[in-house]
Amino acid sequence: MKNHIVAALLLFTSYSITAQTVPETKESKVSFAVNTKIGFARLKEKGNVTLNGNVNGGDLLLSYKLGKIWDITSGVGYLEYYANTTVAGNEISVKNAYLHIPLQFNGDYTILKNEETQNAKIIFSIGIGAYARTLLKQQIETIGGDSDSKNLGWNFGFSSQIGTRFIVSDKLTVGLGLENQSDLTDMKKDGRAQKIETINAIYFKLGFKF
Repeated sequence: MKNHIVAALLLFTSYSITAQTVPETKESKVSFAVNTKIGFARLKEKGNVTLNGNVNGGDLLLSYKLGKIWDITSGVGYLEYYANTTVAGNEISVKNAYLHIPLQFNGDYTILKNEETQNAKIIFSIGIGAYARTLLKQQIETIGGDSDSKNLGWNFGFSSQIGTRFIVSDKLTVGLGLENQSDLTDMKKDGRAQKIETINAIYFKLGFKF
């Protein structure tokens, strides 16, 4: 009987020591997101009237958590701009295709938690940052004919976001909000200078944790 008690004590002690040495699972600091957007924009080109048009596009983003609230995000995005105007009685259609590289700081603030687990369910998100953008291609269509121009230069701008994220699971979030972009410098090439004065868009985002 005494041997059984001693064996039981040794087994319990061994289990306790083993349990204490098991490392805790750490939450990943890296996440991936797919972001789509649609909205309105104003295109300004030197020597021409400012054009009001529509934009749509998307981003592939990689984020790294800096703390409980903030993270840093970068990636690559594609944007298309469409506008129609009339000059001297002639209708003109403009289509621009852009590539941009964003760098943004995002902050998350919990506004609703799960009553049972106290985990976040709905998060209020804000973001501020900058980007580099290049005009890959500009297509101009008129009654008299069409013209294409490629690689029309780079510029830099400022961006901001405000929205809400919904926690679907430990690995998946869904976000919805508003995004604003404004070019700070002109794209210049071959004597031409242009920039997007402002973009106001609605975005939809799917986030994935590794």
